[in-house]
Amino acid sequence: MRMPLEDVIARLDSLLSREQFDEAKAFLYESLADARAENDLPGQISLYNEIMGFERQYGAPEAALSAADAALRLLDGAGMAVSKPAAMIVLNAATVYHRAGKNNEARALYDRAESLFGKYYPPGAPEFAGLYNNRAAVYLNPGEYEKAAYYYERALGVLRRYGDFCETAVTCLNLAGLCARLPGRETEAKNYAAAGVMSLERQPEADRGAYYYYTCRKCAAACAELGMAKEEQTLRERADRYYAGH
Repeated sequence: MRMPLEDVIARLDSLLSREQFDEAKAFLYESLADARAENDLPGQISLYNEIMGFERQYGAPEAALSAADAALRLLDGAGMAVSKPAAMIVLNAATVYHRAGKNNEARALYDRAESLFGKYYPPGAPEFAGLYNNRAAVYLNPGEYEKAAYYYERALGVLRRYGDFCETAVTCLNLAGLCARLPGRETEAKNYAAAGVMSLERQPEADRGAYYYYTCRKCAAACAELGMAKEEQTLRERADRYYAGH
């Protein structure tokens, strides 16, 4: 009997947490083969969704694109193209296309994802933060900084409402970097940068896990680009102390 999807996800998370990437990849594709053998279309769609995320982060862009295309085809074939699950899957596919440098295709998919989010999630729901943050990034390489700032600002409004300190910090520093490039918005850049660092300080120490320190390193690099040497050093040293003990 095939393993239930929630158990597949739990085992995948366990393998990734131990950095057993080869085992995780083999397990994902074995699970997909099982779903195919049972002609389980929703199961296949969910597994392709996991595969595209895995391949995007740990594997090859071509494999991630192949998984994204397969998931999108199956959504149509299963009559799920305008379903609630499709919202996240289309968003993930858009991100895969963007990371592969296929911006025109990514923009079309972000349009589709935003339409689905509007249909199935209430305005300002926390899920919109991921949509807006990912969508903002697609405008960076062409240098459409005003459009990118617009979506980062929308993401920030959602994040502040739900108290996500790490993602708020990253989004603030993304905005700071953008505003520093836009004439007349230098003061905003400083304010966003300060707000990003303060967001990390607001995270209670008891809740500071691995992702928090990963975010500290990410934000330290952003502070360096903005000339915030003191803040960079504080965040980098904080992360280094954590990783030295793990």
